[in-house]
Amino acid sequence: MSETAAAPGTGNGMSRREELLAVATRLFAARGYHGTRMDDVADAVGLNKATVYHYYASKALILYDIYKGAADFTVDALHDDPSASARETIYHFTRRLLVGIASDIERAAVYFQEGPYITEWFTEEQVAYIREKETQVYEHVRDVIDRGIASGEFYDCDSHVLALGYIGMTLGSYRWLRPHGRRTAQEIAVEFSTALLRGLIRDEAVRETTPLGVDQAQSRADA
Repeated sequence: MSETAAAPGTGNGMSRREELLAVATRLFAARGYHGTRMDDVADAVGLNKATVYHYYASKALILYDIYKGAADFTVDALHDDPSASARETIYHFTRRLLVGIASDIERAAVYFQEGPYITEWFTEEQVAYIREKETQVYEHVRDVIDRGIASGEFYDCDSHVLALGYIGMTLGSYRWLRPHGRRTAQEIAVEFSTALLRGLIRDEAVRETTPLGVDQAQSRADA
């Protein structure tokens, strides 16, 4: 687990530790974890290396904090409201994920770029934590699809395959999603969800008129 020592504030409202994490995230996204030295982090944030080591005893602990933040965000974004329909839940999952990724593209990039190598940098406990969160993400998505099938809201389908495809479609959006691009993350979430749900919903009238389970004009305005 990473250190939790308190840090003095900085002029941008972030703690020194938060600032170090943000700077390191940008550097790791641009140069890769292996291509970034602690000296680089210290230079970029305007501190000497000894001060950086005061907040993070190793570069691997910085990477772990990036990973843990991304994994925790993703699980939190997929909290389910049992009173909502399966189609509403899928839409809200998509909206939260894309808006969150758009707000921190570099963190998402680091997560996926360094994914094949984390067993080299993390302890067994840290790897287990990340893998457990990834399993929870898959299970949340699969269970909502299964709920839609069981209720008759969705066509029968292979929820395992569909859940994996959904995760790739949403979490992989960091490669092309741009916070100030032609379409907002919210608008893209509506497009993604509408296309996916129209392939799942049994009821033709629902499929054509309210595939998201919410008013589409309002959904485009939601944050």
